Amino acid sequence: MDCGDPDRTDGGTSQRRTTHEPALDDRFGVPLRGVAVDPETRCAHWDSERDVVALRFGCCGTFSPCHACHAETADHEPAPWPRHRFDDPAVLCGVCGTTLSARRYLAGDGEGRSPPGARSSPGDGRTRSGDGDAHRASGGRATPDDDACPACGAAFNPGCRRHRDRYFE
Repeated sequence: MDCGDPDRTDGGTSQRRTTHEPALDDRFGVPLRGVAVDPETRCAHWDSERDVVALRFGCCGTFSPCHACHAETADHEPAPWPRHRFDDPAVLCGVCGTTLSARRYLAGDGEGRSPPGARSSPGDGRTRSGDGDAHRASGGRATPDDDACPACGAAFNPGCRRHRDRYFE
């Protein structure tokens, strides 16, 4: 996948940055690092229109767009966000910058169940770069049955739930 020039400084939406520990990506209001991260938290590993969340890790309290980003940019093993901190900010919407608690992101029950009427996604669900044509056509906004940011309505990839154990106890 071509992630563009990671050192580009023109502020365009294709701007990508890789940040390694101890440095943090200063474009975000939370401590964040990752590999070829764009201004909406898409990364080198997951790059569809819906891949606009960063998740906080329990080991260091730092947000990363994905588990692989944490593995490549931190100097320690990842640990999921602890259950006893599910009411603390643990998810960043890369579109509007809102932080959500793990509980709210996981549909309010702390167990990762989808809200009533939520659709499941076939296959892995999280879309690799180049597979988001239908979503792009919809303007990147969620329908009422989709996983979405409660602040701005940006659609989140519902397939991320399949990897819940990597991010949340």
